[in-house]
Amino acid sequence: MNILNTDIIKNDQDVFWENSPLLTGLAYHPVLVLTTQFEHGSLEEEQLIGILKSGCRLMEEQYNLIQFKEDTKAAWHQMRELVEPRVVLLFNISPAQLGIAALLRLNEINSFDDCYWVPSLSLGQLAQDKSLKGQLWSNGLKPLFVDKIRGEVLVKRG
Repeated sequence: MNILNTDIIKNDQDVFWENSPLLTGLAYHPVLVLTTQFEHGSLEEEQLIGILKSGCRLMEEQYNLIQFKEDTKAAWHQMRELVEPRVVLLFNISPAQLGIAALLRLNEINSFDDCYWVPSLSLGQLAQDKSLKGQLWSNGLKPLFVDKIRGEVLVKRG
């Protein structure tokens, strides 16, 4: 085996060092929402708006929304530097898609890289399974945004 011709890191990992077009036009907002892509006017969009606006009581100027096409990757370190989120909501997006090697508990608040992360299943799956949606609300979103058990997360660090 010739070690000089062996891939140590595959080329598909280069995306984590390149500028991602997904980050174009984003600005500081305390909440970063990452989800798989959905159609305008779809059940998934309705589900997301219900979660963010009705449940979490967020206004549009308080969150950035990035929709990932299937198998899309983007660098977390670039997102963190650009938008400085305090909360990251993942809907069917794995940490590996962000270049992160971390295990996060589903539908619960996780602390990672000075942010609160709440990973969940896809918006479509949440719409179909009320018990999963209830877990997300009871264990993740309500404690974070309504009960404020981690303090006020919607203000800029300072």
